[in-house]
Amino acid sequence: MANQATNQLTTIGDLVASTLQNSSSKLVDNIFKKSWYLSKLQGMKETEEGGSQINRSIEYGTNGTFQSYYGYDAVPIVPQETVTDTQWTWKELQANWVVSRRELRQNSGKAKIRSLIDQKKKSMERSFREGMNAQLLNPANFLVVGNSGKDLTPLSTLVSISSSLTVGGISESSSAYWANQRRPSASTDTTALAGSAFVNECRSFSNTCGQNSDGFPNLGVWGKRMYETYVAILDQKVRYSSTDSATNGFRSVMCENMEVYWDQIVPRVTTGTTTLVPYTVSAGEDVGYFLNTDFLYLIVDSGTDFVMTPAVTHDAQGQQATSGAMLFMGEHVCTNRRAQGVLYGVSTPDITLTN
Repeated sequence: MANQATNQLTTIGDLVASTLQNSSSKLVDNIFKKSWYLSKLQGMKETEEGGSQINRSIEYGTNGTFQSYYGYDAVPIVPQETVTDTQWTWKELQANWVVSRRELRQNSGKAKIRSLIDQKKKSMERSFREGMNAQLLNPANFLVVGNSGKDLTPLSTLVSISSSLTVGGISESSSAYWANQRRPSASTDTTALAGSAFVNECRSFSNTCGQNSDGFPNLGVWGKRMYETYVAILDQKVRYSSTDSATNGFRSVMCENMEVYWDQIVPRVTTGTTTLVPYTVSAGEDVGYFLNTDFLYLIVDSGTDFVMTPAVTHDAQGQQATSGAMLFMGEHVCTNRRAQGVLYGVSTPDITLTN
């Protein structure tokens, strides 16, 4: 009798796993589409065939062979070393689905089983979406204490406020070409910025990020208060938004050629410092990332691209359950940090909307 129950549990569990497997592409689409930054990362996704680590080449110098000449002038042929490799560690993510024998017996019949599967799918989707988004944008609140080294590399590392980090195996302290742009906002002054001055500050910083001829920022990920202040200022003048993002359910505004959105979990900084703190710290100051997506990637292992594992039936200590998992292996990578920027210390309560 026990074997019959176990076999029934395994059969129905396999049905659950099979159904989830068949709908995994839609599940993954939902993971990306319901988060602003993840939705953008979907367009920056590249696959690789595993390997011990991820390597990405970057240019760190200029070619010194360019010169003018006349007729038969001798032009020296000198070897040029302008390229080096960045190295990144594969990161692994997982979300599980679990069904007990009781759940399966309570949901006997195809219609109820489909409903149960839908619940499990939504739970798994939510876990992955919220977990990935938190690792990418909110390193100030690690999901698991002491687990940060296993998390995806966050924006606050790729585009850091600190100037002493080693990113992708290259130390910024000894390699100036690997430094991103960073600027403390003038809105931390005791005299509040006028609205137009804050808008101009954002536009100027966008130009700073693009001044090395690497292209200009095209994506802004800002803290909620910073975004709302910028929008409030534009409301008094002219506001430009992206119709593409509106079609996908996101509301955004334009800053120069950069499409800007907010995410409530973007970390803040402790007032008057460069120390990142959770977004929930009310006394903190906002942070805004100015990103050039030509040099940002979500590198994914081709064999672990949100794959579903087979269903496994457990019978330990009298507990009957069937479970499976969705697996992801990849990393959040940047190949040109100097084209990226972070404006921090935006003290939004100090910004007035008068000119």
